[in-house]
Amino acid sequence: MAGAPTFPSAPSSVLRPPSSFPPARCREAGWFDLVPAYRLATFRTAVALLTVVFHVPKFNVFIHDYTASAFHVPPAFAWLPVPGPVLGGLLAGLQYLAAAGLLLGVGAGASAWFLAVAGFYVMLLDPEHYSHNAHFHLTLLALIGCARDGISLRRLIGGGDADARCPRWPERLVQIQVAIVFFYAALDKVLSPFWGFSGQRLLALQMAEHGLGLNWIQRFNQTAAQEAPALLSVATIAIEFFLAAAALLRSLWRVGLVVGFLFISYLEFLVKPGLFAWDMFAAGLLFLPAGDGGWRVPHDPHCAACRRIGVVLLRLDWLRRLRGVPCEHEAGAPRRMPGLELVSPTGRTFRGFDAVRILPAILVGPLFVVMAGARFGGEFLSARGFGPWDVLPYVLLMAYLALWLPGADRVLEWPWQAALGAHAKQVGHLDPPSSQG
Repeated sequence: MAGAPTFPSAPSSVLRPPSSFPPARCREAGWFDLVPAYRLATFRTAVALLTVVFHVPKFNVFIHDYTASAFHVPPAFAWLPVPGPVLGGLLAGLQYLAAAGLLLGVGAGASAWFLAVAGFYVMLLDPEHYSHNAHFHLTLLALIGCARDGISLRRLIGGGDADARCPRWPERLVQIQVAIVFFYAALDKVLSPFWGFSGQRLLALQMAEHGLGLNWIQRFNQTAAQEAPALLSVATIAIEFFLAAAALLRSLWRVGLVVGFLFISYLEFLVKPGLFAWDMFAAGLLFLPAGDGGWRVPHDPHCAACRRIGVVLLRLDWLRRLRGVPCEHEAGAPRRMPGLELVSPTGRTFRGFDAVRILPAILVGPLFVVMAGARFGGEFLSARGFGPWDVLPYVLLMAYLALWLPGADRVLEWPWQAALGAHAKQVGHLDPPSSQG
């Protein structure tokens, strides 16, 4: 392993070996082939976070209300035991314990199975209460229970390794489940008299309200639904059929990820379906490359700012997409870098502020945690009268998009230099296409 590239990490450099996995353009892995485990571990962490902040609290409220009520609808099966206050409280506590284990990656398989079985048990207690969103989340938990990635949250964040492997088939089952959801949703609309070419369902759609001046988007959507319901209905059906096909065909993954992100984001803003949208965002992680070290990070091993940047990037790179490469002059002496620099798998170079703007597309695991925390944490605060915190995800999204406005690099030059010191004084830009490697 001598001569392998290292990535700087305090207090000493941590060896991150080059990945032994073929790039995405190579043949597709078989069902039982070994693939990078970090993708599945990141997906598990994302689903675990949703379980902690949404699924478990919601189901525990249901358990409390059920055990506190004297009237019960007969369960789906007569042999199902009906929980009393003691059993209900125990089940609620165990759900939080299992959700914590799933998030930390400690006994993740058993925790996921317990949450899935407990969730289906609760739903069978009241067969009149049916939720597609909850069923999808419980299915994801069951599939996570089948996985064996073996990566704890501490190891995922540690970033000191890049060659952990696990069988591919649990990932493939989740991808098929995503295809089933979109195909069923599209087919249901085709057969429904309220969708199809009528679009009547859109006329009665209750759209979510947003503060901070965002309601104009809601009014625009309402006007569009009233003026062209049939067009929007057919477009929705076509997109869902396409996403179902894209989930199954690797050649469509790149386009499907973009279309799926925009479509699910639109649904989240329009009607705030809650868990479903974020489960889909989490499932999208399984369509991304991982463990390939495809993004190179040239750095000066003798530069303190480089080491600080490396510490942060190493711990945020959950999918193991980054690979540190010490840069030296031809004579062997280290050369000074002009700032943060990223080289894409295709050879495109991003420097300085441009590299910062592209990082969220690479560090998608932590990005998901931030956005999901803003979504559900903001809704928690807003529901308790602390202000319009429910728009926090959209504020963060608009702040990120503002980074791409002309002149944003000049406006943020001072805080950029303050964060990284003299190392960031030279703010680079994208290499022109003619200089791509």
